[in-house]
Amino acid sequence: MIETIKVSSRGQIVIPEKIRKHLDIHEGTNLVLIEKEGKLILEKEEDFVKNLEESEQEKEKLGWLILAEQSLTKDWDNEEEDKIWSKYL
Repeated sequence: MIETIKVSSRGQIVIPEKIRKHLDIHEGTNLVLIEKEGKLILEKEEDFVKNLEESEQEKEKLGWLILAEQSLTKDWDNEEEDKIWSKYL
């Protein structure tokens, strides 16, 4: 959905009704305004927080995977094991 809007002299904008209904934005809905690479992004606060929490969980999972890989490197990366596995590959 694309709409053209104007910024008022006070810096205000109006989110068109069609978009508000589509996104379930109503009076009292909190929005987060994000500036990224010269673009403005509006997101419902509840969605922003949920995505942030999911992102943090993914970072934590990745951290644990990296630690596990580092701790197992000595077992995985050695010539003796490579010789044994070469018979099967």
